[in-house]
Amino acid sequence: MNPYLKLVARNLHLSACRIAIIAPLLIIFASVACASELSDDDAIVVEVVVEGLTSPRGLALDQDGNLLIAETGGGQVLKVTRDGDVRSLTKARLPHALNTGPDAEYRAGPSAISLLNGEVFVIVGEFRGALSARLYRITDEFGYEPVTPATDAFSPTENRFSNPYDIVNAPEVDGWIVSDPGGNSLLAVDLDGNIRDYVVFESFTIPDHEAPVEMVPTGIARGADGTVYVSSLTGFPYPRGKAVVWRVEDLNGDGDAMDEGEVEPFVTGLTTVTDITFGADGMLYIAEFSSDTKAVFAGGDFSENTAANPGRVLRWNGSELAVIVDNVVSPTGLLATESTLYISEEYAGRVSEGPLN
Repeated sequence: MNPYLKLVARNLHLSACRIAIIAPLLIIFASVACASELSDDDAIVVEVVVEGLTSPRGLALDQDGNLLIAETGGGQVLKVTRDGDVRSLTKARLPHALNTGPDAEYRAGPSAISLLNGEVFVIVGEFRGALSARLYRITDEFGYEPVTPATDAFSPTENRFSNPYDIVNAPEVDGWIVSDPGGNSLLAVDLDGNIRDYVVFESFTIPDHEAPVEMVPTGIARGADGTVYVSSLTGFPYPRGKAVVWRVEDLNGDGDAMDEGEVEPFVTGLTTVTDITFGADGMLYIAEFSSDTKAVFAGGDFSENTAANPGRVLRWNGSELAVIVDNVVSPTGLLATESTLYISEEYAGRVSEGPLN
């Protein structure tokens, strides 16, 4: 279990009937990916859009083309206008915390943003009381109101949030599909806030490590083919090459993707992936959190740890991976437009951008 992305609940019950048998698919390796080193042909040069933030994470564009940032540690959804002005979409801060995880260095709060039917919605992740681990709607009065019910952290994890992380609009479930590292699951959330299991990922084993390794779903996005894709961080010891981007589709129309063939590996051979996004040209962009995630989570100052063990951003063109941005400090949010790639560097407190060819 990843103790920093995953809710540690007193009563954790996983019923066998809700487990999608996904981990054995890792032996298929239909698309084993080995990233090439950064080259001048692949590299993009990034520059800072905004800095001095407290753990920026999820990114989105509003209907006017303004950049929206989920500032996890600041409890805000920030709007960055094309003129460079930065302001919060709410007067009061959303639920957040600065003192979770090892040595109280991990931040929890607004994690991901959705624009649906002309409204802005935000996921507040990690259970820190009744106001957290919920989906909120931003109101016209610069306020916010809950869409989903309060999380009961001590109930079985079925059909509820534990630590919601990322979100994608999903008309197939009349609302959204949300990744939840706390339950190792994807959850279907309808417009009325009802939550049900959509996929549950099984743990897997690696050599020379007795305990099973959890899959820990993270970034979620919809591809050009209309299908949902989700990345995985993997739990301790964060093994190299074992993270996967999964393709998820409800083939039989029964309201979930727990049946055979409905969750398939799309890109394998990755390490501690925190987010994914598709470009307008169908290219998949992948954020790998760190060159040594185990060292980052070993304790101490996360900002120092992530700076000493930076991550990177890769591009998957359907057949091979290429590193396009190297030495990225804790990338946890990606957004691609027709011409620009945006990157949240969470523990550097900044969002950067670079041109897409």
